[in-house]
Parts: sequence; structure tokens; C-alpha cells
Amino acid sequence: MANVAVRNWRFLYKMGIVGCRWFGGLGNYTSVRRMATYGSQPATINPGTPTVLTIKHIYSYPGMPTQQQGMRGRFELLGTSYSEYERQIREQFTNMFAPGGFDAKRDIAGIVLNRWGHAYLNPQPGVFFGKNGKPAPGDVLRAVPFGRIAFANTDLAGIMDHRCSILEANRAVGQLCDQVLR
Repeated sequence: MANVAVRNWRFLYKMGIVGCRWFGGLGNYTSVRRMATYGSQPATINPGTPTVLTIKHIYSYPGMPTQQQGMRGRFELLGTSYSEYERQIREQFTNMFAPGGFDAKRDIAGIVLNRWGHAYLNPQPGVFFGKNGKPAPGDVLRAVPFGRIAFANTDLAGIMDHRCSILEANRAVGQLCDQVLR
């Protein structure tokens, strides 16, 4: 995931878009999004306001077996330097948005790159719903505690976000409390 803070999004407005998909290069989608605000003032968003454009880069290699795609993706993810990712993002945005007046040096205020190799989920057949009549591995780990250990992890559920982490933790703590309070 890369979050690109831009000083404004006039370049997109001039092109008549607020989001786009592309094929080839780093990532494949970005969009202007309304940021959360606090207080009594109504939120305003217009082409002159700053925003963050998020790029999600999926490491897929059609034609390769799933396991090899996962290994290759993780290697590429961790083997590419931060400066190379930044270069690719600046180049990608310049190629796509220069017709709208985009200038990387002027328009990009900052780039935050989240490189999570530990959370790079590459699901094999059977990982979510089981296979050949056997339960999915996550279901086995989540079903009951192993002694006084309960597993709670967003990777087990296949949804890596804060809501899932809260639900997973609640489930695991509940299992342990049920065991202790019996």
C-alpha cells in the first residue's frame, strides 16, 4: 500500500476524473477520497484541497502456480527498495496525470509506503473454505483454544483491517474466558 499525499487534485479535475484504474506499472487503482473531519464545520472538498491517493499493489503473476506467485510477490515486495518504490510512483503518476498538469516535484507532498511482508496473504486453494471435506486451516486454529492459548489474527480471517482484528480478539478472549469460568 502506498499513500501519496498531494497538495491538491486539480490535475485530476482538469482530466475530468476523481479516480482511475490502469493496467501495467505499480498498482492498478486510485481515487480521491473524502477524509474524516471533526468539529462543527462542514467538510469541504474541492480540487484545490489536499488529499491522499492510495495505491494498492497486488503481486500477481498470471500463469504461475499460486504458491510460486506468493513467493515471487513476497520477494519482490521486500526486495524492492523504498527509493525504487518512490521512483516508480512518481513516474507512474507523471505518465498518467501530466496531461492534467501534474508535476511530481510540485504536487506530491509526501509518500507513505506500507510494506507488510508478514501480512502478505497468498491464499492457496482450501485456505478459506476447506478442501476435500477438511475444514480451512483458519477454522481449525480459531475453533477452540489449545490449552490456554487462543489464536486471534486477521490473517486467519483473511481480512486485514482493524475491524476484523477487534472481532478476532473478542472471539479469542471470549473462548479463554469461557474456559476459565467453566
